[in-house]
Amino acid sequence: MFDRLCKIIGTFFWTGFFPIAPATFATLVFVAAYSWIPGGEALAHPVVLLATLLVSVPVSTRVEKRYGHDAGCIVIDEIVGIQIALVLAAPTTAGVWAAFFLFRLYDIFKPFPAGRSQDLPRGYGIVADDVIAGIYTRLTLVVLSLIFPAFGRFV
Repeated sequence: MFDRLCKIIGTFFWTGFFPIAPATFATLVFVAAYSWIPGGEALAHPVVLLATLLVSVPVSTRVEKRYGHDAGCIVIDEIVGIQIALVLAAPTTAGVWAAFFLFRLYDIFKPFPAGRSQDLPRGYGIVADDVIAGIYTRLTLVVLSLIFPAFGRFV
C-alpha cells in the first residue's frame, strides 16, 4: 500500500509514465490544473509547496529503488520546481506560460549548480536540480515581470 502511494505521488498521478517527455508532460498537467481549475492557484500555495517538497525526497528515493536511478517516471521533482516558480505569484496567462517554458529550459540545460546537484544521494539528487531550476525560473520571472508587466506579478 505504501509503495503504491509513493508511486502515485512520485509519478504525479501516473503522468510520469507518459511515453514522450514525461517531465514536460507532468509540468504541463500541473500548469493546466493551476490555470484552468477554479482555485488551482492553491497548488502553488506555500503550504502546498512545503508539503510537496517534504515528501518529494523520500518518495523519489522509494520510487527510484523500483524503477532505477533518477528514472524518467519520477516527476514529483518537476512539480516542486514549477511550484517554486509560481508560489505567491499573480501571473497572467503569459506569465504562466513563461514560467512553464523557462522552467523546462532550466531543468533541461541545468546551469550551475543544478547539474552538479544531481550527484547528491538518493532522492536529494533527483529533487535538488529541479529546486534550483525553479529558483532560476522565479528570479528570471521577477526581472521579466518588472520589464514586461504583461507577465503579471512575481515579486
